[in-house]
Amino acid sequence: MKQVPKRARWSLVLALLIAFPIAVASAAGPGGWDHLGDRGQLNGAVYALEDSGVLGTPAILIGGSFTSVGRDSNAVSPIGIWAPPTPTLPGGFMWGGFAPLNGGVHAIVSDPATKRVFVGGNFTNAGGNANADFLAVSSAGGDWAPFCGPFGGSVAALQIIGSTLYVGGSFQNGAGIHNANYLIACDLSTGVARPVGKPGDIGGGVYALTADANGTLYAGGQFINAAGIPAADHVASYDGSWHAMGTGPSTGGGAVDDYVRSMASSGNDVYIGTDSVNVAGIPQADHVAKWNGSAWSALGANAAGTDGWLPATAFINAIATKGSQVVVTGSFQNAGGNPLADDIAMFDGTAWKPLGSNGAGNGPWIGNGLALAILGNDVYAGGSFTSAGGDPLASYIARYSLVAPSNLFTIGVVKGNLSTGTAKLTVSAPGQGTLTLSGAGVRRVKVTTPSSAAKVTLTVQATGKSKLTLVRVGHLSVKVTITFAPTGGIAKSRSTTVLLKRG
Repeated sequence: MKQVPKRARWSLVLALLIAFPIAVASAAGPGGWDHLGDRGQLNGAVYALEDSGVLGTPAILIGGSFTSVGRDSNAVSPIGIWAPPTPTLPGGFMWGGFAPLNGGVHAIVSDPATKRVFVGGNFTNAGGNANADFLAVSSAGGDWAPFCGPFGGSVAALQIIGSTLYVGGSFQNGAGIHNANYLIACDLSTGVARPVGKPGDIGGGVYALTADANGTLYAGGQFINAAGIPAADHVASYDGSWHAMGTGPSTGGGAVDDYVRSMASSGNDVYIGTDSVNVAGIPQADHVAKWNGSAWSALGANAAGTDGWLPATAFINAIATKGSQVVVTGSFQNAGGNPLADDIAMFDGTAWKPLGSNGAGNGPWIGNGLALAILGNDVYAGGSFTSAGGDPLASYIARYSLVAPSNLFTIGVVKGNLSTGTAKLTVSAPGQGTLTLSGAGVRRVKVTTPSSAAKVTLTVQATGKSKLTLVRVGHLSVKVTITFAPTGGIAKSRSTTVLLKRG
């Protein structure tokens, strides 16, 4: 059999996705979260997500501890690709054709220019290659190969800036360089490694990396006194040399006094997720804070404006940004006193708010949120949950639209039935949700609308005294209220008068 060249494999994957699309579009659960594709897709936790361009079309790279991806129950690599719905892929598609790894994937980054995917984690063998331990690269969807190693410990964070791949984790003597601990830089062209700064500059684990629009590297984690700088605790910036990012209230202390678990950027603004409260001495800067290049600031506050919106105990495992919108996920409950604000929330540039629910008055899932990505208008969340938004198929990964679903509906033709004294009322609903008909002296009707725009028929039927009047007089005008509550959106109501006649 003729072997497909590795460079052609991504284009082959895309061609297969287009040739064999999923015809059935998924529908969000009652809490607004939706599973991916036409059924449950994964069978294990998701630790890493990345908005990637390696397919030449919008896609999400997924890493974790799963062994089943999409329709391929025999996939043994804990990495997959999700291509969201498009006109040629109406239901989206999940692909899991990577060669196997023998451990979890905790970090992913892709290089669209060379169609390469880099993954880091706690695996010690990628694609049967024992030298591809903790960090591996796949070119154009082909086999895994070692890159920049060896590593003696797990990789937790990856970041590409220009022609350099930065690798953070819990390893020591990275790439065999003495004292190049927890963070190294790898040349993307040659794979040659070098320390970031001087060997020994970083004295503790690096769990998060990001970069701003100027190409400055930001690292967060367990370390203190980076490069011997007293205030460079748990977070620091690197532009050829290391810098502290502000100071804390105590003399010589850093702005952040506990672990940094996650980071993200938008332009030149950098956001951190940390176990710390009162970042830089700001009472409202609890667990999430923004660095604008020169100073820290809080994102919102509690209702009184005196403290942070997130609870005192919170673990922010992932952050994703889109403009001024900041989404965080992790482990926290009832943020801001809101029972829906469990484990995931969004700052919209002005205030915090929950993202969906479980459809029954609580947060969208039970379990930890571990990974985030934003693609278009959709937030993708991964974690250890087995159901999201009341959708039992949304196991370990789910998506939520940042665009509020439409609640606009129209009331159309009313057709009476003389023999029964009822009337059929046609309502045009914009999508999935619940239509309710109510009113004094009429039977209450509640129906679920389809996932796409459709006309729904509701029956108006008199009850109680109204029914007796209709029987006695032969006609009756009743006022009915139609309410449409889109899934994950805000309900809207309209009233109309319906004439009932009985022959």
